[in-house]
Amino acid sequence: MVPVAFPGTRARATHGGSVRPVNRRFSLVLSVAAIAALTTGCATFSDSSNVARVGDAALTDDDFQAQLIELGATSDQLLPAEAVRAQIGTWIGEQLADADTPGISAEDAAALYDAGIQSSGTACVNGIVVEDEAAGVRVADELRDGGDFGELLTTENLDPSLGEAGGDIGCITSDQVTEAVDVEFVQTIATLSADNPLDVAMLLDTTGAEFAWVVLAFRPFAELSPTDVETVSTAIDTTARLATADVFVDPRYGTFDAATGQVVALG
Repeated sequence: MVPVAFPGTRARATHGGSVRPVNRRFSLVLSVAAIAALTTGCATFSDSSNVARVGDAALTDDDFQAQLIELGATSDQLLPAEAVRAQIGTWIGEQLADADTPGISAEDAAALYDAGIQSSGTACVNGIVVEDEAAGVRVADELRDGGDFGELLTTENLDPSLGEAGGDIGCITSDQVTEAVDVEFVQTIATLSADNPLDVAMLLDTTGAEFAWVVLAFRPFAELSPTDVETVSTAIDTTARLATADVFVDPRYGTFDAATGQVVALG
């Protein structure tokens, strides 16, 4: 199997993108009892009775403590602060996903996706693995001239697992592009769009030696599978909601980073 899987995949969060490493300069741990102590006798913050707020929806101190207990915490159990912030982020994501929260139309989501990863934050691609650059350029030219992708996949592809998947490499996010700055085929995917749907890239083995090339074909929105349409549309819609939503997080817990959809530590 040719290893063309995307590097740097991390756990998903409510943003549709991957989870950004949390600032670990603080070794703070919180228990349910400690949270209760934090939220009493302190009225220096606006919304001081709320852990977080999205528009008119509020996560109160009591509701948040109940959530943590429901997740298995006890009154004397220590919880990492990052886990507490993650739970707040989950609640925020649920509010942003509510149908009443302004988002983006399906038509606008399609246009953003087809414009490329810089606009939508994600791109889905097909691939055909070939022996060398010359073969890659030839196959790409045939596709540009109207060649059938399925037929070329059958006759040219060297990766059996990719052939079994119908050439579907998957969808890549802008976070993965940032992480994989030295991976040529990932960076090449980042340049693709509906207007520039084809390119070729070198594949390297674990020693950094070239062993094959891949023809990369951008899948326009109209050709995405129902699953990919849902994933892409949700990610774009959530990004739009994040950009316009009125989100508050009590500074005692951290701050909301709209770029990632995460609650992060202050400082």
